[in-house]
Amino acid sequence: MGRKKIQIQRITDERNRQVTFTKRKFGLMKKAYELSVLCDCEIALIIFNHSNKLFQYASTDMDKVLLKYTEYNEPHESRTNADIIETLRKKGFNGCDSPEPDGDDSIDQSPLMEDKYRKASEDLDILFKRYGVSTAVTGSQ
Repeated sequence: MGRKKIQIQRITDERNRQVTFTKRKFGLMKKAYELSVLCDCEIALIIFNHSNKLFQYASTDMDKVLLKYTEYNEPHESRTNADIIETLRKKGFNGCDSPEPDGDDSIDQSPLMEDKYRKASEDLDILFKRYGVSTAVTGSQ
């Protein structure tokens, strides 16, 4: 059983938007962590929410990665939302449909896979807590 595609557009309901932000922020940090470990690369992730609250993740030291970024003089890949939308259109996605399954819907998984996923998530939570990365939802700003 597959997951349904969702429309990529602003969520109007404040509570749903906050829940989605929290879940997807954690998912993004988890993917950044996985990419840094699997591909041995440095990653710095900076997020400002709608009320200008800062969230950050760095695979190493954030200041060192940002210094490396500001001193980098070679041509490099740089993307915006418009670039991503254009790339998705060229690949046949209908602009607003998500090319990836939505993480909020459940799919059938074997108990072994569910256990491995749960264990990996717990390990990642421990790592985030150890390095002071905030993944908790706080009250209204």
